[in-house]
Amino acid sequence: MESITMVLDAVCLASRIILECGGETYRAEETVERMCRGLGIPKVDVLALPTGLMLTLATEEVNNITRIVRVHKRGIDLKRVDLCNGISRQVATGRMGAREALEALQAIAKPEKEKEWLLVGASALSAGGFSIMLGGQWIDFLIALFCGVAVQLSAAYMSKRRMPGLVSGLISGAITTLVALLGTVIFPGANVEPIISGSIMPLLPGLATTNSIRDTLRGDLVSGGARLVEAVLCAVMLAAGIGLTLAIWRGAIG
Repeated sequence: MESITMVLDAVCLASRIILECGGETYRAEETVERMCRGLGIPKVDVLALPTGLMLTLATEEVNNITRIVRVHKRGIDLKRVDLCNGISRQVATGRMGAREALEALQAIAKPEKEKEWLLVGASALSAGGFSIMLGGQWIDFLIALFCGVAVQLSAAYMSKRRMPGLVSGLISGAITTLVALLGTVIFPGANVEPIISGSIMPLLPGLATTNSIRDTLRGDLVSGGARLVEAVLCAVMLAAGIGLTLAIWRGAIG
């Protein structure tokens, strides 16, 4: 069996990647348990939360060794979750050791240079498509495209500035509403409601809500409740940004 320290490094990094990239807490726990069994660890106790992980291992040589991992940032990157799952399966079946797994996981954990133009295009098309689905016309579709571009560019800027997620949601809602209102001024035939509704759809915390329900149904009440609170707060801040901007706009015009 490889050194306990290297095993700890590998399983902790795997669980941290899963938690940071939008994976469920039970998935992080199962990943640790399966990797440890594949690496010959007879006893493992693990507790995963959205903001961290506590892990205790025991072997014949070492009675108990505990490590705590703190998760500071959370987002959505299902590609990394899938890659991490692939590595954990290889470790669980004995096809990969702790050293190889650790090196592969470190490569996954390295930040990749995002293709901002691709994200901007996807955000624009999503906003425009949702506006059509919600009853908008083609002019609403075009304005929603600009809303999606503005929101993604502002989100990229706020991410670089390490702005808190709730504040980012508030600002994103305000920017979306402001661009939509300006669009209706330039094109009087446009309808602001499907534009705003379609533009905020990609911003809603759908994955966090789904994960909260899944964690709760599996009995992870703390994780489920924490994720639900996070999802509700994100939605509230987004709605607050929209409401404040509409109130200021109507007050200025009226």
